[in-house]
Amino acid sequence: MKKLSKTLAKTAAITAAGGASAYAAIKAAKFREEKKEYTPFPEEKVNLERYMNDLSDAIKIESVSNPDPEKVDWEKFERFHTFLEERYPLVNMRLSREIIARGSLLYYLEGSDKSLKPIAMLAHMDVVPVSRGTEQDWTYPAFSGHNDGEFIWGRGSLDMKNQLIGVMEALEELLEEGFTPARGIYLCFGHDEEVMSTVTSGAVAIVNTLRERGIQLEAVLDEGGAILKVNV
Repeated sequence: MKKLSKTLAKTAAITAAGGASAYAAIKAAKFREEKKEYTPFPEEKVNLERYMNDLSDAIKIESVSNPDPEKVDWEKFERFHTFLEERYPLVNMRLSREIIARGSLLYYLEGSDKSLKPIAMLAHMDVVPVSRGTEQDWTYPAFSGHNDGEFIWGRGSLDMKNQLIGVMEALEELLEEGFTPARGIYLCFGHDEEVMSTVTSGAVAIVNTLRERGIQLEAVLDEGGAILKVNV
């Protein structure tokens, strides 16, 4: 009798568990997420022509990285630094700027609320070289920054001067509109991402600089995949 009671108890437990699982499955199948209504964002002012011109000119600067610092053409990176100063006067007037590890840049825009952790927006200035013997394989020269009216061609157009110039353009436009962020914003632009396994890595130097200053970030926006149009 005792053995039978245990069997019945076990059977009841299994049946109850099965019933609960079935109920949960049915509930999950019938679940429909409540649709929320959001206020649409106001239309942004975007100076697309300026962005295209600046990206094209940024590509023309042959900021090629190399695992050996002695083989880096540092004058090209100095040119790129100067280019950013000249094209984005408000960014360079409102933000502090430091050169890190000889070629990387660290900008900071102070926020109005000191209790909020800052965010960081990342990009890199360097590109990989064109392999010798492949120069004629390019539709347009690798450092021409050619704009055919639809695409901008060249090293860095996707990896990743496009994002760096996009960040600078967006911030310049926001500053023109009188924007002051609630939380601080760091711009971290590396000079050797393509060969960052080296001991002189600009990214590592920037991280160490922020760590030494006790900076903790709320969020980081870095290089990612393509932006695709998705119909939902």
